[in-house]
Amino acid sequence: MLRERTDVDLFAPIQRSGLLTTPEAASMLARMTAPGPMDAAAVMRLCLQALRVQHDEVKPRLLEAELVATLPPDTPGIARPTERVLHEMLRAHVREIILLGYEFTDQELMRLLGEATARGTDVIMICDRGRGAAKRILDAWPRGTPRPRLFHDRQADGAPYASMHAKCVLVDGRELLVTSANFTFHGLHGNIEIGVRLSGAPAAEARKIFSHLVENRIVEECE
Repeated sequence: MLRERTDVDLFAPIQRSGLLTTPEAASMLARMTAPGPMDAAAVMRLCLQALRVQHDEVKPRLLEAELVATLPPDTPGIARPTERVLHEMLRAHVREIILLGYEFTDQELMRLLGEATARGTDVIMICDRGRGAAKRILDAWPRGTPRPRLFHDRQADGAPYASMHAKCVLVDGRELLVTSANFTFHGLHGNIEIGVRLSGAPAAEARKIFSHLVENRIVEECE
């Protein structure tokens, strides 16, 4: 009730905070003093209930973020390497992995994705049509493992020279890596690239975007 009030300072001395003049505080004080003062355990319980209410309100907006980067080998440990974070996400036993990328040529990445499909994970890859990335993915795919579902953009419907230029990985709609790095050897080892690994609401929103791209045929499945 007090959250929207600008005339109350909960961290000021109680007599100068403005709290005691509010009807909300008067109502609460009346409950706490009648028929007698509340004991310490009851006060603690009330405080914990208030914190739980606030936590439940804030939780949907909370997210975890981690800086991820591809940097020269002698760079101080400012951010975890893109390759390490990517491998960590793909090696987990998960139900679904979605990747959007301009180019997929890193052999180790292909090996990890092949292992994921062999474990029963649904792997969905969305690539750029103009560069013929889909054929290269299938040519490099590990033998003896189920192939991914492969999509590319409907380039003819877009602006001239438009491309599928996003680079991100989504795992089970819960963890999202967004990066400037292509999924190539240099993108994961040699270039200077910056990204962020997110969990929480942004990952769930990304899953909605990917569904929209497929369901509305903004991308189409490769034959």
